[in-house]
Amino acid sequence: MSSLSSDNLSASGWGLVMCGINHKTSQLEQRERLQIGRESIASAHAGLASLPGVQEALIVSTCNRIEFYMVARRKDDPFDIAVAFYRKFREIDITALRENFYVAKGKHAAAHLFRVAAGIDSMVLGENQILSQIKDAYSSACAVKVAGKIIHRLFHQAFRVGKHVRTETDMGKGSCSMSSAAVELLKSHLDAEARPAILFVGASKMIGLAASSWSRLHHSQMMFANRTEAASEVLAAKYGASHYSLDDLPSLLAEADVVISCTGSPEPIITHAMLQAHLDACPSHKLMIMDMAVPRDVEFDKNGHSDLTVFDLDDIQRYVKEQQSIRAAAIPDAERLVNERLSEFAYWYDHVRNEMTFARLMEDFERVRREDLDLLLGDLPVDVRSRVDAQTSRLVQKLAQMKMTTGAGGSPDTE
Repeated sequence: MSSLSSDNLSASGWGLVMCGINHKTSQLEQRERLQIGRESIASAHAGLASLPGVQEALIVSTCNRIEFYMVARRKDDPFDIAVAFYRKFREIDITALRENFYVAKGKHAAAHLFRVAAGIDSMVLGENQILSQIKDAYSSACAVKVAGKIIHRLFHQAFRVGKHVRTETDMGKGSCSMSSAAVELLKSHLDAEARPAILFVGASKMIGLAASSWSRLHHSQMMFANRTEAASEVLAAKYGASHYSLDDLPSLLAEADVVISCTGSPEPIITHAMLQAHLDACPSHKLMIMDMAVPRDVEFDKNGHSDLTVFDLDDIQRYVKEQQSIRAAAIPDAERLVNERLSEFAYWYDHVRNEMTFARLMEDFERVRREDLDLLLGDLPVDVRSRVDAQTSRLVQKLAQMKMTTGAGGSPDTE
């Protein structure tokens, strides 16, 4: 990645851009293959920043969205950059998803990120987890040194927006995460007095949040299974539960009434064959599964068997639409705070672009001035050369300022 300087973000046409795909513009199966897991996000950041025309880069990848924030050439289509990224990083072609991707530039890109950080754009309105996920993405981009002046300022402002919206409005009231919404959805399908055996598969943050939510709602038997058993042991100890490895899944399905799964596996870990074997061995056992992973952990037709109920993120999305009245009422206050921070960022951003444009103009004018002076002054006395040099330097500065004032040097990015 080349460094950001006055040569880069200037009148030559560089600016803040973003493009992305989310739960509003796509189906779960369309987003699954685009997902970038925690283990590969650092290399993904480096890969995006290495593409031609990209000066700064940051990727936000969650269950419900994959968004690319960049400082790039304004003449380039941000979606084309995303296409190039997936061709290089995943060896897949996403051109058919053009209609599912959205694009924003300049202050509009900032406005989108601020609304995401505030929880206004989330599947679960006002959810808390998205702010933590944005911070993790920023930390990763910083670690591989692909975030520069613009990205730094943009994301720190987004963090402030997210915090203020949740502390100063009702946006943070009620169910506030995908995990808690998933637990509430499961609870709505259980008898009020039920004390089911719960199997948590994975050791992700989502699983930790789901276990915490469940522990507050039910007095249930809890089990934890993970590829690395030591990780499941930590969670099990916290809740006084038992822990297992993923090799125990076939037998654990027979013991569980509810399964909540969220791993980072690229392939299903609860396969069709595993579930079919369970159904054949336990024909009267009713099992409910909540699959919160992207890509999905469960390989099964949700409508395939009367004793098996499988929910995924699409089901959560439909459920939470009915649970958002309090937070929806807080949207105007949240939007007000977003707009206040957006005005601050837009002022700074335009000022920075003007500074860099002016620096570029001064550099170009100074180069021309110096070349002409060397040819014209020749053997003139030193004192004459000194006076001419000072006067022409002031002239160059005035000309550059005139160009900035008239817009000839490149207008700020207000797209």
